[in-house]
Amino acid sequence: MKQSVLIIGPIADIGGRELETGFVASILEENYDITVLSTVYYTSKSQIFDFISRQRVKNLDALIYKQNLWFRFLAFISYLKSLKKLSVLQCVSNSLSKKTGYRTLAIDLIKREIDKKDAVFICAQLSSNYIKEVVEYSKSQNKPIVLRTSNTIRKLDINQNEWIANIDLFIHHSMSNANRLTFLNNYKYLLIDQCTFRENEMLMIPPAKKFKTILFVGRLSYEKGIIELVNLFEDNKIELDLKIIGDGQLFDEIKDVSSKLDNVELLGFLNQNEILHQLKKVDAVIIPSYEESGPLVGLEAMASARLVLSTRVGAMEERLKDCENQFWFNVDNLDTLKPLIDRIRAFHQEDIERIAIGNRKRYLEKYKMGTIKSQYKSAIFNLLNHPRKESV
Repeated sequence: MKQSVLIIGPIADIGGRELETGFVASILEENYDITVLSTVYYTSKSQIFDFISRQRVKNLDALIYKQNLWFRFLAFISYLKSLKKLSVLQCVSNSLSKKTGYRTLAIDLIKREIDKKDAVFICAQLSSNYIKEVVEYSKSQNKPIVLRTSNTIRKLDINQNEWIANIDLFIHHSMSNANRLTFLNNYKYLLIDQCTFRENEMLMIPPAKKFKTILFVGRLSYEKGIIELVNLFEDNKIELDLKIIGDGQLFDEIKDVSSKLDNVELLGFLNQNEILHQLKKVDAVIIPSYEESGPLVGLEAMASARLVLSTRVGAMEERLKDCENQFWFNVDNLDTLKPLIDRIRAFHQEDIERIAIGNRKRYLEKYKMGTIKSQYKSAIFNLLNHPRKESV
């Protein structure tokens, strides 16, 4: 009989966490009986289904709706109050439910799922809902626990959170994130970065030879630095075209600004096929984020042999260490970006091509899909067969 793994986290429809969780699930299901439990609402369009079947994925609110008549009733009332603009499952976690035992039942159902499995794999932030309860209960049942950090770890995440020490293995994208938890006793971690999910196609894209069009891919939210970037294009005559892929809370604001600019194009949310098509049309990717764990688009740019302009965020410095591509700027001071753009624009065609090919070479050396798959398989095998011993 196969050993079994529960993968749990706030898996919604779109984003890096959804893609990475689906990728990890597809790797592990080759050797293990896996179930993914999402603690938040998702639809049939979730990107996780690009990797695994719907039968493998459970939703916490759907379990509550199915098993409890009271919360089913409250969900339907909330659905009617929304004038049927939301789905019934979106209404399960409503304000009245939360006052009448919703969380208690949710935690009980999570525990039942943990009981069925041999190990627990968390893909979440340390501050994500239910993670404390997942860790504490798994520990009490002697279930090995691995946590894949999906964001930059902040001081707020670790203050007075003693339960973090119960996690058997952390998997981080970068050393900078790993170093934030070195205060833990018996701290065990691995560095496993991401890879592209359309690797073969990206590796076939001809390398960039000019510098006329740059691409932003990501959630349109404040921590991504997208407002600052668009404002720079609005306030300065940047002699570049900027394409923006993404959706989020700032969509309308960015749409308003970009509609006034001839060289800024807002494309909205695009799927992986469409992103691949856009990568073929641009010369560079820009990452203006304040915080990231990766980001994935950085590796997509490297695999596609594109230049990368980035803040010193997430794993980007480690990914590009010793590469010629040292194009860093500060999102808090975008005066650092304009001279950087001017410097790259002065490069000869052969210089741009050489740097772009160097980025692809680095991807092939360290981040190929086969390499990342092997790292995950080894990590879970060792976790299940060589559990961490408590220090005496």
